[in-house]
Amino acid sequence: MASDSAELPDWPFQDPTNLGTFTTQEVLDGAPILYVTHDYDGDWQFHGPTDASDETEPVLVGLGCMVEQDASLKQLHDLPYGWCAYRKQAGEPWQREKNHPFPTFEDDGYYLEDAVWLSQYRDDINPPPDEVRENMSTGSFVQLVFRFEAEQAERQDHGVERMWVEITSADPETGLYTGTVANDPHHSDVLRHGDRLTFHPLHIMAVE
Repeated sequence: MASDSAELPDWPFQDPTNLGTFTTQEVLDGAPILYVTHDYDGDWQFHGPTDASDETEPVLVGLGCMVEQDASLKQLHDLPYGWCAYRKQAGEPWQREKNHPFPTFEDDGYYLEDAVWLSQYRDDINPPPDEVRENMSTGSFVQLVFRFEAEQAERQDHGVERMWVEITSADPETGLYTGTVANDPHHSDVLRHGDRLTFHPLHIMAVE
């Protein structure tokens, strides 16, 4: 198993080569990788021609090993959290699509920043601990970071706003929240007070 990015030339991923990823014995036995997910918690999954199912026993393998097996996976180094990539057979171009219920710029004109990830780069963003963000109750107000630009676009002034959302429901199975926007944005007209959206605990940057 590859141990660090120095062992593979031109390593494009932000994740290290020894990051544990999930695949199947089918893939390890040589089947082509046809379906890839980059889960919202950061996990990578690599599947072959047989559809993944609850009965499929996952196998933990380093990310570098997967790329050594199929170099075309390097093309997916910037696959966002909560997205998937697929193709019908090896050698075909990878197709990408949203694999989550959260807003996207393409569909909604905005998306939600991962506040926990953003806190690594911004001193003024300090999300509450996991146990707080993952156990919010209905009626609570949380602050989310809305970005009114495409996910891969260069950041511009007034492209991001911090806004409050009231939690209206929480799904105990998925851990996701549904809520309504508590105010109008200052720099965009694609979102309004009372609009409904689904979000993840990772999106929560502050609680009231």
